[in-house]
Amino acid sequence: MLPDGTCAGYGFEGGFSMTTTFRCSLLLAGVAALMAPPALAQVRDLDGERSDVRVFQGRIDGEASVFTVTLPADTGLQVDVIATGNLDPVLRVKDARGELLGENDDFGDGLNSRVMIGAEGRSRRLTIEVDSFDGEWAGEGEGYGGSFDLRLSTNEYVEVGTRAVTYGARETGMLVGGEHLFTMQARAGQTVEAALIATEDGLDPYLELRDPSGETIAFDDDGGGALNALLRHTFEDSGTYTFAASGLGESTGSYRFRVRERREMPAQLPLQVIGIDDEASGELAEGWDEEAAPTTSPTQIDYQLSEEAKAAIRAGNGEVTIRMTASDAADPDFGGAIDPYIELGFDTPLGFAMVESDDDGAGDLNALLPIDLGTLAGDPALLDALRIRAQGFGGSGGAYTLTVTPGLEARVEQDWEAMEAAVDAAADAMEEAAYED
Repeated sequence: MLPDGTCAGYGFEGGFSMTTTFRCSLLLAGVAALMAPPALAQVRDLDGERSDVRVFQGRIDGEASVFTVTLPADTGLQVDVIATGNLDPVLRVKDARGELLGENDDFGDGLNSRVMIGAEGRSRRLTIEVDSFDGEWAGEGEGYGGSFDLRLSTNEYVEVGTRAVTYGARETGMLVGGEHLFTMQARAGQTVEAALIATEDGLDPYLELRDPSGETIAFDDDGGGALNALLRHTFEDSGTYTFAASGLGESTGSYRFRVRERREMPAQLPLQVIGIDDEASGELAEGWDEEAAPTTSPTQIDYQLSEEAKAAIRAGNGEVTIRMTASDAADPDFGGAIDPYIELGFDTPLGFAMVESDDDGAGDLNALLPIDLGTLAGDPALLDALRIRAQGFGGSGGAYTLTVTPGLEARVEQDWEAMEAAVDAAADAMEEAAYED
């Protein structure tokens, strides 16, 4: 290259050779590339691309992958980024002014990302940025990234504001992060029952009750059976209370929120009295979480024998059968799937001491415990300390009845081999389904 910026080379006869000219052109191109300003990230406009399923492939290679799309009026949008390689994607959705509408790391399945955009009455231009979580720690010169699928699904999802509810209310919605709030005017002494039920797989409902100052006074995760949430609470003061519905962890999905019609709650004393040929009824809450805020229903109730029952036992009528039966639930949204479980024991200075129990002795998950209490006839102190504990097996809850009748009824024989075979078959089916997935 000459001082004036031109290239010179001599062939066999003193002129420029073709080889020298080619090399010079490459050199000039390289210099021009070094002097050019750095290229900006490529933005891919998806409006011109047509796909029935709206799935687009992309790749992160040291910088974010950027897309733009127009969202029509009255349309919601679900944006999913699904890694197709070794990638932990981070997703950001912005409006035309650059305002962040949603950001997510692991809201989808596994490490995948999801953002939901609610519908509005106008069309909007959106920018979708897909980056790598590893990029936040990448040092200078270190590469990062990977391939992914970008999936756009339009829907009728609308972000909802706070809704006012009262007894008998029934609301629906879709939880995709954050909370849905429901306010309720309450009077001191009133009892409320509220249920948050998942209506599609993927949502693990979580429900909180907050007092007028915003402090959480009750909460529940799985008290409504399966993964559903159920709260029972008696208001101490009048005022405006708030139910906060959300998905536990990062679970998402549609739900049904209900406030039960007002009803008289049965007495739920922790210690009650029962006699022979008596029938007691109760309702137990689900769960084993001792740190959960208290509800109006206990997780277990103890019964002591009446004076008439103890007199009958001392007179020689000690053979009795204790039966605990699940009540038919009028409204499955508010529990009722109890698996009755009986424990018989004694109240001691160190607590309850269990000596006998039954789970499914009556068949159909109901409990039956035939017992000869005549051995206690000569010991009044032990009869006084005798307790029948009613509870739900495995932390289940719901309404039940408890009876003590004369005589020894036979327990239902369980076909353990058939039950084991059924469990094995179910396990094999789940393993096969997981393998096919």
